[in-house]
Amino acid sequence: MARLHKVFIAPAIVALTVTATACSDRSSSDSKSKKAPEAAAAVPTTFVDEGVSKAATPAPAGPVTFADGEAAFQTRNYGEAARIFARYTEQRPGNAGGHYMLGLSAWKSGDLDRAEKGFDEALKLDPKHVKSLINWSRVLLDRNQPDAAVEKLTLAGELDSKSGVVKRLLGRAYHAQGKIDDAVAAYREAIVIDPQDSWAMNNLGLLFLDQGRAEDALPLLARAVELGKDVASFHNNLGMALEHTGRFSAAAAEYTGALTADPAYQKAKLNLARVEKVKEDPKEPFDLEAAAKSVVEPAAKSAEDATAVEDTTAASEAN
Repeated sequence: MARLHKVFIAPAIVALTVTATACSDRSSSDSKSKKAPEAAAAVPTTFVDEGVSKAATPAPAGPVTFADGEAAFQTRNYGEAARIFARYTEQRPGNAGGHYMLGLSAWKSGDLDRAEKGFDEALKLDPKHVKSLINWSRVLLDRNQPDAAVEKLTLAGELDSKSGVVKRLLGRAYHAQGKIDDAVAAYREAIVIDPQDSWAMNNLGLLFLDQGRAEDALPLLARAVELGKDVASFHNNLGMALEHTGRFSAAAAEYTGALTADPAYQKAKLNLARVEKVKEDPKEPFDLEAAAKSVVEPAAKSAEDATAVEDTTAASEAN
């Protein structure tokens, strides 16, 4: 894979001596990181970007408009939005945007077959529709078809080389293929492009956990929580990293934070119940803010360096 920049995310993770072993798109519960024998493995969150809802209400009778579908989508009535856009595309079969929104709504509602058909139709009408390629790759990742996802993302990257989302999804796909070095590089490139990409940080942190590198995961997951305090899975994943490094009190606080964000979050409930029973060895308090800061500064510097190179190149071409 072509690597655009060398990204140094935190002092603890400068070296990239990662063994390329096969892994799934779920983080392993058998971390090799230090943890007390009394504590069972924490329950991780899968590598995702957005939630999928199956909420649906009947579509309105009669002709529909694009705005009708958008309204349903914005209120997360994805099943209704899919039905509206299905009817809209019958009325306007030549509208690529309608097919794209049909695909997106169908994916969000869990109808993967219809989602693929929607994105396929959009791309037949507009072969350069990057969003269709990106979201089709998400469907393929949900189907556990990372090879096909990489094909779509490669095309999307050729059309939009500065898309951090493409790099992030490539990270997921490469990880699912077992290409760990490529996955790490892709996630790091995503963070350089967008230093606020909390999902890329979350997913890279989970990859490190999967590789038994919980200490390396901590700064990334701490920063993800800092950026997304209301995302329950971020708190759960940070709690898992803290637990795997023997910081059980701090882990309990993060699992509690996950339940504050989502009281029905079963994984966090199981994890919290377990760590509350573990007696923690005394150790230095863990400074989450400092850990998060160790991600921010190197990523921002790498982004500045990349911009400077692009500006110099543009000036040379202009002359």
